[in-house]
Amino acid sequence: MIFSRKKQELIDPYTVEQCTSCNTLKKRKFVVGDYVFKVAGKCASCANGQMVIAKIYGEAVK
Repeated sequence: MIFSRKKQELIDPYTVEQCTSCNTLKKRKFVVGDYVFKVAGKCASCANGQMVIAKIYGEAVK
């Protein structure tokens, strides 16, 4: 968890992976070493494509 400087709220970072073949999306917790366009592994849905990190973002904890 990360603290926002403005409001002192907690922010959980997430990573979104997308398949290069079937465009399946998968959201998971951020792991140190993640970066956009990093190949994260094989797609579990189609087995043809690779999962690539498409987005990294944070959600405020309520």
